Order: sequence, then C-alpha cells, then structure tokens
Amino acid sequence: MKKRRLGRTALIVSEIGVGCWAIGGPTINLGMGAGWGGIKDEEAKEGLITAIKMGVNIFDTADVYGLGHSERLVGGMLEKIQNEGIAKREDIVIMTKVGYFKGCASHGYDPLHMRHQIEMSLQNLKTDYVDIYFFHHLDFGPNDKYLEGAIKQMRKFQEEGYVKFIGLRGPHKFSLYRKLKKENFDGSYDGSYDGSYDRFLRLVDLIDPDVISVRYNMITPTYDKPETDIFKWATERDRGIIIYKPLGQGLLLDKYDPENPPKFSQRDHRSRKAWFREKGLNILRERLAKIKDRFGCKVTKDLVQLTIRYCLSRSERTCVLVGFRDASQLRESLSTEGYLTGDECEFIRKVFKGVSDEIGEFIEFKGENNYG
Repeated sequence: MKKRRLGRTALIVSEIGVGCWAIGGPTINLGMGAGWGGIKDEEAKEGLITAIKMGVNIFDTADVYGLGHSERLVGGMLEKIQNEGIAKREDIVIMTKVGYFKGCASHGYDPLHMRHQIEMSLQNLKTDYVDIYFFHHLDFGPNDKYLEGAIKQMRKFQEEGYVKFIGLRGPHKFSLYRKLKKENFDGSYDGSYDGSYDRFLRLVDLIDPDVISVRYNMITPTYDKPETDIFKWATERDRGIIIYKPLGQGLLLDKYDPENPPKFSQRDHRSRKAWFREKGLNILRERLAKIKDRFGCKVTKDLVQLTIRYCLSRSERTCVLVGFRDASQLRESLSTEGYLTGDECEFIRKVFKGVSDEIGEFIEFKGENNYG
C-alpha cells in the first residue's frame, strides 16, 4: 500500500483508507434513515483486520454511524491488533466526527454535547485520543449561534490531548436542511443554512482545519473550475484531503437492475435517494456502458478499481476512503494499483456530465414512512 502525507499534519497514511459508515448498520437519526442494511458484525470485524493486514493505517468513523456501533467495532479492532502485537496505537490513524447526532441537546454542536460525545467516542474506540476529529457538517445553527462555542470546545480538546488534528467537511447539502426546507419542520427553521463553496470558505477561515473531507467520484462535481477548485485550494494551503464515497455508494459498479430496483428498509439512507430508483439506475447504466467499453471493464472488480484510480488521480495529497460490508469487498478495493491519465479522467467527466440534473432530486420526501 502506497503512503501519502496528509497535508500539514505530517501524518503518513495509506493512500486508500477504510470508511466505516456502512458497518454501523441500519439507523434512524434526525427523523431519517441514516444507516445501511445487510451488515453482519463478524464479517465487518474480519474486514477491519483484513484491511490492517493489507497495509491500511487510516480508518474513518463517526458517532452517528450506527449510533456508536461503528466506533465500537473499530475500537475492538484497535484492541485486538494491540493485544496480538499486529500494530501499535500510534501506527494507526483514527478519524471520527461530531455534529450529526444531537441526543437530547438543542444542537449537535452545543459545546456541552460535544464534550459528552468526544468522551463517549473515546470510550467506544478504546483509545485516549483520536487523530482527527471532524465537524461533520456546516450547519452551526441559526445565524451560526453555536459556531464560536464549538470552535473553542474543539481547541480545548486539542489542549487536553483528546484530539490531535481538526477536520472539517467540505461543501455539501446537509440532509436535514433538505428535509426542513421541504416541510418547514417544526416551524423553527429559518432557511439560513447554506452548504455552498462560499460558506465553506468563510467557515474554514474561522475554524482553520488541518484536514478537509470531500465527496468525490465520477458522478459528483469535478471541482475543476478555478473559483471552486477545492483540491487546488487545499494544496496551496497544505491541508490534507479525505475523499469519501469514491464508489458512489455502489452506484458506479453497475450492480443494480433498473427493472428490479433494490428495496431498502426505512433505516437505510438509500431508501430516500432517487439514484436508487428505476429512472436513476437506467441513466447510470447507459453511461456506465460507455465507461466499461472504454476501459475494458468485464467484472465488478474492474469497476471498483477504476473508480478508486479515478479518485487517486485527482490529487497527490488525497486519501481515498472505501466503504465495505465484508473482507472480500475490501480485498477488491485495496488491491487497486496505478492511476489514470489526464485524458482518461477527462473522458470520464464528459461521460457523466449533467447526470445529476438528468436524474433529478437526489432525496425524495413523500411522507413520514420514507424517513421514520
């Protein structure tokens, strides 16, 4: 496994890391499906150890993934590899997040709630520090009510040794925002939340994170315009970049039949996404046919590795996180080698140009049963 320096943190990490959202299992959070179905703990545990043996040294989780379950699985892995002499704690980079789960607090970034969550995460992870602690989203309440307190609390965690480096999620559409905008949930939402690139730039100046995370794959924004090139921005400022969702949550693997779309439980976040419906799957299949023909992809593993190579080729300063449900999936992902040329990446971008607009609304809300 090749290694890369994660920006100014000077952490040397495997260029492919492991994302642990899926292994948290099915979950309801903020009144919506927020997890994944079809996960078995024993298979997840085997996968985590397989990743270590294949050279991975960076793992990403969050308090909301399975409401602590994902963290506990990662904590079990940490305990096992130390007890068996496979690796030392300082050899492994652990990332977790705060903000999406608010418990009984008024907001996920209430400083007192953040204090509880870091202590709970450390207990779940069976460690006394996390390497990178992320602000999981960009919503700090009406008029950024919780922003100043959240920043101070995060810096306090660093002073206390609980957190080594601070992470911030890049521009994205906050799922609760879309729900609130759609139905004016409880009448308190004032419409001020903005997940734009400009807002990210305003926040990053105040928070000064060491690492940022970006959703990036063949069907996401390419960030190739000078005014929104987050990869260029990070390189110029020596910030680490974590890429998540490189496989498009499985959509880029052409494994779903449009004539028989997958059915997910209400606790699986995919149950409310238009990409997994007949229309979205048909559009993706048409475009993936061009990709398979151009790159000679015959089996699923070929597409898995092509999508990862596409992401690795975007910047030398990135670490790409791959999700999994069992060890076999990780073996396919982690055996990826090589990068794509500029021309190959440009071909892919042209194939998928405009696909989001063609499929339409990413999340559908058609009544309570869609989100619990």
